[in-house]
Amino acid sequence: MLKKIMLATVTSVFLLLSVAVQAEPVTIVYSCKLNEGSTKEDAMEINARWLKWARSTGGSDEITSSYVSTIVGDLGGFMWVDTYPDIATWGKVVDADSGSEFDAEFDEVTTCSGSRMYRGEETVPAK
Repeated sequence: MLKKIMLATVTSVFLLLSVAVQAEPVTIVYSCKLNEGSTKEDAMEINARWLKWARSTGGSDEITSSYVSTIVGDLGGFMWVDTYPDIATWGKVVDADSGSEFDAEFDEVTTCSGSRMYRGEETVPAK
């Protein structure tokens, strides 16, 4: 469900940015909670299968996905942090993922309340 919302929300951003930042990595961060009775292992098993599919679909082994949990602070949730080598690869995966079986599987074990896309620029040390 959240990935469908993300697709609708950022499709216009994708179109505007695809030419300008095509070669720069992008990161998507989903804010989530485990549903009652679900475990981190349940979520990670689904995510491992999704990652294999995403790499095949996107044509890149540079796609990564991490389950990120809090060590200090609000311990009530976690984040999925997905990184793509460029926005075009992300677009391929999101377009193909719309309505996939993974959405229903993720919805069974997690509830995600929001997401954001980031593009980082590496700082080069001064000489």
